[in-house]
Amino acid sequence: MIGYVKNISRFGVFITIATSEISEDDLLSLGHLYVEKQDRLTGLLRWSEIPSGEKFYKNETLHNLKIKLIREDKKIELSLISEDFLEKFEHKIATTLETLKVLQIKNQKVRDL
Repeated sequence: MIGYVKNISRFGVFITIATSEISEDDLLSLGHLYVEKQDRLTGLLRWSEIPSGEKFYKNETLHNLKIKLIREDKKIELSLISEDFLEKFEHKIATTLETLKVLQIKNQKVRDL
C-alpha cells in the first residue's frame, strides 16, 4: 500500500492513504458510510513499528505499508513491511543518479554561457 507522510509527531508518523489503496476487508471494518465520505484516510505509524535509524520527511511517499489494526473508533494503525536492503534503496539510488545527471547537464549549460 502506498501512503504519504502527512505529519510527524511524538506518537509516530501520520500517513495519508487513498481509500482506493485499502483492501476490501479493511474497508468493511471501517464501515461503508464512513469511507464513502472520504477519498483519503489518515493512519498512524507508531515509533515502535519503525526500525531505528529510519528517517521520514513530510510529503514523502512510502511504498511498504500495511494496515495493522482498525480500532473501534475508526483510527487506523499502520506497520511497515520489512524489505530487502537492495529493494529499499534501489529506487532511491536510481533517482539520485538521474538527478545528478540532470544537474551535470544544467551546470555544463551554465558554464557554456
